[in-house]
Amino acid sequence: MQARTILQRYLDEIGQAVMDERLDAYIARVQLPLHILTSAASLTVSTLDELSDGFDDFVDMIRSYGVTNLRRSVKAAIFQGNDHVVGVYETRLMAGDRLALPVFHSKMWIGCYDGTWKAIKIHNTTNEARWPMLLTRLSPELWFPEEE
Repeated sequence: MQARTILQRYLDEIGQAVMDERLDAYIARVQLPLHILTSAASLTVSTLDELSDGFDDFVDMIRSYGVTNLRRSVKAAIFQGNDHVVGVYETRLMAGDRLALPVFHSKMWIGCYDGTWKAIKIHNTTNEARWPMLLTRLSPELWFPEEE
């Protein structure tokens, strides 16, 4: 299977878990600690409680914007070894047929653990400086600042 296909399938599945408010399915697809880089901060989610709080707050936030569809599209992806993929994707949070929030881009590293692909690290173009990320500080930048 191609790296791009693996990452797109992963994004579709975790996006569906968010839209269906299925915390268990979300947790199963994240490897802790999860490292998150934004344009403003370097964050680490270390515990299931932190991950759960972030999930709940994110779901509440997208509901408050009327988001009905979470569209993530892989732009590029490559293998790093046999069981790791890194790729870049675009996120569109849709409320019906209109954008609820500006489009933003992310780079994600996923690894395969006991047959399940899980997020390890995310770098995105938001200006968020804390977890949970509520997408209140979306950047107009189309690409990432240099990674640390």
